[in-house]
Order: sequence, then C-alpha cells, then structure tokens
Amino acid sequence: MRPDKCTSIELAALWRLGDLSPEQEADFERHMRVCPECRDEARALEPVLDDLALAAPEAEPPADLLDRLRQRIRREPKRPREKPWLKWDADAAGSGLFFSWSGEGRWDPTQVDGIEARRLFVDRDNDRVTMLIRMAAGTAYPRHVHGGPEECYVLAGDLRVDGKLMGPGDYQFAPEGCVHSVQSTDAGCLLLISSSLSDRTLG
Repeated sequence: MRPDKCTSIELAALWRLGDLSPEQEADFERHMRVCPECRDEARALEPVLDDLALAAPEAEPPADLLDRLRQRIRREPKRPREKPWLKWDADAAGSGLFFSWSGEGRWDPTQVDGIEARRLFVDRDNDRVTMLIRMAAGTAYPRHVHGGPEECYVLAGDLRVDGKLMGPGDYQFAPEGCVHSVQSTDAGCLLLISSSLSDRTLG
C-alpha cells in the first residue's frame, strides 16, 4: 500500500481536462507551486490525455454526459486517505471514570475498503488509542511498523497473522518498533485494539 497522498492530487486530472471552475483552477495552480506531488501528477497526465484524445475518432458526447458523471462521483463515497483515529479528538478522563456506551459510538471507514474503526478512548498525551476494529470477510490490513506497543484481542471471527489463525478469545502483543505483517480475515472479525497513534503503514 502506498503512503497517504496529498488530498488535492485527485484534482490534477480535472485540471488537465479543464473541468475546474475558474476559482478552483486558480486555487489548484497555486497549490501546485508548493506541492511537487500534485505538480508531478499533472505533468504525468499530459501525455496520457493526449494519447486518449487521439485514440478514437472525434465524436460529440451526449449533452448530459458531464452532469451524469458529476452526479455519480458525488454519490460514490470517498475513502479516507488517512487512518480515522488520527483525526479523533482526545478524551479527558480526568480523575474519574470514562465510559463509551455501545449505542453512542459510530463506525468510521478506514483507508482500506471493508475495514472500519470505532473509537473507545484517545489519549494523545501518551500516544495511545483504544478502539474496536471491524473487518469484513476477505479483507486485509497492510504491513505496518508500531510506534508503540499494541495489544489485540479477538472478540469474534478469525484473524490470520504471521501464518497463525486466531479466533475468539485469542490475544497478541506487538512491541514498539515491531513490523506487523499483513493481517487478514477469511470470514470477518471484530477486534479490540490498544495501540500507538504513531504506527506507520508500509508499501
């Protein structure tokens, strides 16, 4: 899996196609002056779009084609480009008890289709997050390096890690600096995770 991209990189193709409003076009051109990733993407698209333009005889598209494409893009949910727990606000337990009620939480999509996270507690001062992870059948989480210790407890389903098959009640511990291999599930699973907020995914 590639590292998270600049959130504006998807505008490069629309800029090349001339499909941005004048304001959006000006904003993106200013952005490219300081973002080499978007600048390189726009440059790389130029020969591709030129080849596509010459690949078929010129034809007049249906009048409503652009509107239909825009409506479809708006309907399709966008995957986040970063882990949702990096955006979660810190929780303040103070000196008392902290509760996370089952009916109040929400599942946030992760950068991997079919894998969702539900926050339980975020402690930014100590670089810790406790959360539930829900993986759909056949999904896999990419290799990553742990910025701190991680504890994983399987609540339901199956989880494959380093050739080992875990089931309900099984537990694993990963120390700081450990490279975690791809974790996958056959039938889907629900995990309780306590981990560092500083983990890094690997390509």
